[in-house]
Amino acid sequence: MTDARPETIVRPCFQQDLELVQLIYGHHVLTGTGSFETEPPSLEEMTARWSRVVQRDWPFVVACPAADMSRIVGFAYAQQYRDRPAYDGAFEVSVYTAPTSLRRGIGAALLRDLLLTLQRDGARSALAFIGDSANAASIALHAKLGFRHVGTLKDVGVKFGKSLDVVIMQRSIPRPHPAP
Repeated sequence: MTDARPETIVRPCFQQDLELVQLIYGHHVLTGTGSFETEPPSLEEMTARWSRVVQRDWPFVVACPAADMSRIVGFAYAQQYRDRPAYDGAFEVSVYTAPTSLRRGIGAALLRDLLLTLQRDGARSALAFIGDSANAASIALHAKLGFRHVGTLKDVGVKFGKSLDVVIMQRSIPRPHPAP
């Protein structure tokens, strides 16, 4: 008999997960251009960011191997695009995967979970602001899940001595169908 459990579980992020979330994000800050931060935020700052998201009942999730729910291999969250009432229902999504878990479908699982949660919550639109127009993996991930390119902000950042663009991708979120 085959074990039917998925290899990766996506679950809500809890405060005790934030140390690993901070380590994953810190790696991306220090080594990549997907984030335009230049110094990794402290654990206290990551806790404050997580708190702002979860206190508003917006999704903040982590991915774990099914065999070890305490091992975090990626995280994702969504927050309202702008903090004004007219933007209710428009969410910016962010996805980060541990460096040892890249290109294993974890980002897709996280983003798919966010989109389903946003749909259940009645969101209208998901936006992705992808640092570095050369970030082919992130652009492909978002395109795979139905995002389309809606613009590029040219030369808006500098990191590692390199001028960087931001690619903007957007996906409409269909209203959930009522149960028959």
